Amino acid sequence: MHKNQEDKTHLGGAGLSHLEGHEVHLAQAQRGDFRARNLFRLVSQLMVPGSALDVGCGSGGLVGFLARQEREVLGIDVSQPIVDAARAFLRREGLSEGLICKNSTSELRQAGARYDNVISMDCLEHVPDDQALFDDLVALVRPGKNLIITVPAMPIVFGPRDLALGHFRRYTKESLLKLVNPDQLELKELRYWNGLGVLPTLLSSKVLKRSIDESFRFGEQTLSRRALNRGLNVWFRHVENRVRLPAGLTLVMSATRRAS
Repeated sequence: MHKNQEDKTHLGGAGLSHLEGHEVHLAQAQRGDFRARNLFRLVSQLMVPGSALDVGCGSGGLVGFLARQEREVLGIDVSQPIVDAARAFLRREGLSEGLICKNSTSELRQAGARYDNVISMDCLEHVPDDQALFDDLVALVRPGKNLIITVPAMPIVFGPRDLALGHFRRYTKESLLKLVNPDQLELKELRYWNGLGVLPTLLSSKVLKRSIDESFRFGEQTLSRRALNRGLNVWFRHVENRVRLPAGLTLVMSATRRAS
């Protein structure tokens, strides 16, 4: 992530920030998470052959997913607790913890690093200056290769969970496209994802004024929860990943960097 993102990881003596705690928990529970698994599938389908950089790698799920496909991948994050949790996840998966490191986009950009796929999943919303981070991401892409972005969508559902996770904003297609310099990037894909979650999230954030209960994803897997998660996995794999819905809680963008 961009160096400005360090503003949100206020560790000090208070322990983990809410975001860090969330990512550490994901690293422990994500293997069976239908949402993460299917979003990783979609992102991998948008990639071109070659190296991949996962910026703001969080719990390490995408790095592990790509490594199991024998892709060349590196994940970075600026938070040491998140990096430690992601490395622990990779160790449990029998993968090299060296695939994750503590680093920032600005440092990689200054070093002249370039990758065939630069991926940033749910990072731009965490920084005050999303244009600066976006420009760093573009600079890390080799000409003719791909930038893949996911961000939370639909500002209308902005609520307690966004605030707890340190989100500055949710995006519309128009606001995300404002970050794009068409002289640098050729847009390939811009679509909504997770349409199924719109109504429950809207109800929770605007009517009930609380974060949506996601314990069915990460809590103790009772028989009913396992059945629900299996059904949701089928929905996300065969509908969300294949059908371009008119609305969704996530925006997915893919673009090719133009030759200089």
